[in-house]
Amino acid sequence: MKYGAQTEYGKLRRVLMHRPDEGMKAVTAGNKDDYLFRDPVYWKAFQEEHDVYTDALKAEGIDVVMLNELLDERHQQIASVLPNLVYTRDIGMVTDLGGHILRMTYPARFVEPTLMEKAFNELGVPIAQKISPPGLVEGGDYVWFDKDTPMMGFGTRSNEHGAFQMKDAMLGKNIKEFVLQPLPSWRVHLDGALMMMSPDLALFFKPALNLFPAYVYSEDGVQLMWLENYLKGKGVEIIYCDDTEIRVFGSNILGLGDKKCVSYEWNERIIPLLEDRGFDVISIPGSQLAIGGGGPHCLTCPILRD
Repeated sequence: MKYGAQTEYGKLRRVLMHRPDEGMKAVTAGNKDDYLFRDPVYWKAFQEEHDVYTDALKAEGIDVVMLNELLDERHQQIASVLPNLVYTRDIGMVTDLGGHILRMTYPARFVEPTLMEKAFNELGVPIAQKISPPGLVEGGDYVWFDKDTPMMGFGTRSNEHGAFQMKDAMLGKNIKEFVLQPLPSWRVHLDGALMMMSPDLALFFKPALNLFPAYVYSEDGVQLMWLENYLKGKGVEIIYCDDTEIRVFGSNILGLGDKKCVSYEWNERIIPLLEDRGFDVISIPGSQLAIGGGGPHCLTCPILRD
């Protein structure tokens, strides 16, 4: 089977998602923090919004594979009561090397990578790497600048141990540079503050990304650079997001290729800015999906992109 998704804007061919069900009832007002949710959700509305999203992707000719359909009955039952599993981005990543099984920070998500590994095996994606203790890596901390250059955030959910495991596994093999961006304590993942929309356009939240310089690793060593300057030096136009947009996943957009993308429908300033630059933006509802703390990018694990 073909695999590899080292871009944010190449044509999306195949994606792994998880359809939520009644198990979302596990999140209550009393345990929502343990589950990393902002509030409890109405599971039927959550499922309906997720279905709208998956239907939109299928309408674009994308092969949407459901993780729960790749598991045996016992593991399906376990998957059904893991509310965060719907955010498949975090638990696995597929590069030209194969599947990378990541390692979660909080107990609510500890078992999810085991399910992702079973899904990759069923799909025929070879396991290229498994993050080991004390490494922590969550996929939301990855945004690909281009096929040769991943940008990774670390601080809140991913740590340096995990970052170096990822760098050592890829640098000089399937990538040429590895950009490591320290994040402030209040920024969960990098994809909530940065998104590459095309080779020459990025969404960028300056307050989170201009506090600390980034490390740019290559086979020649490491350089320190401000991420904003790194992007501008590559000829990238930057659309700056504001604090309100970041809180409602304004930058957490999924690129589909051919200048098409998916955004939550309330992204009312950024959508027209993208459209002015020739993008076709598919708007989806997400009032329930967002309560879990994720946007369109978070809800997908790309398996194959051009």
